[in-house]
Amino acid sequence: MANSNNPEPLPQRWAIILLAGVLAGALVLSLAGPLTGLGAAGATVLTLHKLIA
Repeated sequence: MANSNNPEPLPQRWAIILLAGVLAGALVLSLAGPLTGLGAAGATVLTLHKLIA
C-alpha cells in the first residue's frame, strides 16, 4: 500500500510499455527526425497500453 513517504511502485507492464516507446522513438528519431520520433513513441505507448491493459 502506498503512503506519502513510499509511493506505489510502477507496475511491470508500464515499465515494458514505456521502454518500448523510448526504443521505438529513438529508432525513428535516428531515421526520420524528431517530430516523427515523438509520434512513433506516442503511438507505440498508446497501442501497447490498449493491447496489454
